[in-house]
Amino acid sequence: MADDRPVTATPAGEHWSTHARDWTDVQERTIHPAWLAVLNELTPAPGEPVLDLGCGAGGFTRLAARRGVKVSGLDASATLAGIARTRTPAGDFRAGDMNRIPFPDAEFFAVTAFNSLHFAQDPARAVEEAIRVARPGGHITIAAWGPLTDCDALAYFLDLGGLMPSTPHRPGDSPDLTDPTVVHRLLSQAGLTVAAARAVDCPWRYPDLKTALRGLLSTGPAAIAIAHAGLAEVRETVTESISPYRRLDGSYLLHNTCFTITATLA
Repeated sequence: MADDRPVTATPAGEHWSTHARDWTDVQERTIHPAWLAVLNELTPAPGEPVLDLGCGAGGFTRLAARRGVKVSGLDASATLAGIARTRTPAGDFRAGDMNRIPFPDAEFFAVTAFNSLHFAQDPARAVEEAIRVARPGGHITIAAWGPLTDCDALAYFLDLGGLMPSTPHRPGDSPDLTDPTVVHRLLSQAGLTVAAARAVDCPWRYPDLKTALRGLLSTGPAAIAIAHAGLAEVRETVTESISPYRRLDGSYLLHNTCFTITATLA
């Protein structure tokens, strides 16, 4: 049954709100090829309801709405959810926690999560919640960067992580959701019929260093790193991380792979 307690933005959402406009203008579009791949795979009919978990500024939902899909979104950041609402006024966008999805049971034809499941406090619980709000015969699609060894952005991810405060870690607490086999197993263990992972090329392109830094410093993890290590150190570190991908014209191109996995409810 749905949890009817009030749902608001989460503390983690505050980090994603810090540079929400930079995220919307620059970094969000890096996942656009995966949005298209998923939308073309699911092929929801006009009027079908789709929920995007970790919807951010609503890029995927806006794309789906243009095809007549009835869209909803949930994000930890009230600021990003507000931008999504402005971009697609007909959609239902809310701030909250994907471990406690504030939508009714059996509501959606499909539930999607683009690079968001790994931010859930309990990914298995988030999958359970996605199953609850999906219709029988509906779909759940997870997309994520990785395997990171196939991503030029690996140095950025690792270097940014090195500037964040250390947290206690217990073995087994955090499944590696950049590994398609781990995501496949997580969905299978939840009782879903899971299709094979599909790889999607999602290059990161920036016309210059200023734009690259706007995008790469707009993420929630970057905000945490800046609060911990300071803006100057984070800017310097990120600039060095992406320096091998600077082209002769001053632009940057990082070749990255995203995978998508779609599961179906019985």
